[in-house]
Amino acid sequence: MLNDLSRPTRLLVAGFGLALGLMIGGPGMGEGSGASWVLLFGGLLVEVVVIGAFPALLGRAERRFRVAVDAGTGEIARGEVVPVPAAGRVVRARADRRHGWFLPVRGAGPAPSSLTVLVALADGADGVRARRVAALVPPDLDLGHGGPALLLVHPVRRDVAVLDDRVTPDALVAVDADPRWTTQRLPTDRTVVGGYLALVAAAAAGVAAGFGLAALVLTVW
Repeated sequence: MLNDLSRPTRLLVAGFGLALGLMIGGPGMGEGSGASWVLLFGGLLVEVVVIGAFPALLGRAERRFRVAVDAGTGEIARGEVVPVPAAGRVVRARADRRHGWFLPVRGAGPAPSSLTVLVALADGADGVRARRVAALVPPDLDLGHGGPALLLVHPVRRDVAVLDDRVTPDALVAVDADPRWTTQRLPTDRTVVGGYLALVAAAAAGVAAGFGLAALVLTVW
């Protein structure tokens, strides 16, 4: 979920494009006919459905992801897996009121926690690229955007990590100065949605489909 949001984002944009194509194409080609009004309101209905359904589906996926992060964190905490150390930087943090947190030194704590998204550098040994990971940390721990961190990444659930609070200040300085921050291809908000050009193409395809559907309806009507 953290590293590839291209499909749902493109579907969302294409849905808005489809609605726009219907709302513009219907009245534009129908010249005030009854079918043109049907297409206009049909486009509005599609837009309402997209606006209502997408947040619900995305929220459901996020809840499942948070459960997976909690499960992966527990596996690391109980020693069921051997995590992989990685240098990281903070992207953003959001409150999580349902799941607890874990740090190697401070141990485990109850909810609430802070679901923190970080970029974890790849070590280059297994060909894995830098990726975004999520860690459940104490809500009182203010890492700050772009702040360096040492991570313990789950070996199987590659989107899950634990923040290593055994790190020293000198080690954090070394993480921040790691040359791989400038040599590796880092995930960004643009890349995880597949690139802005792909979104423009999805919107154009949606508009074209809306115009095509409007023309078909007006022809058959």
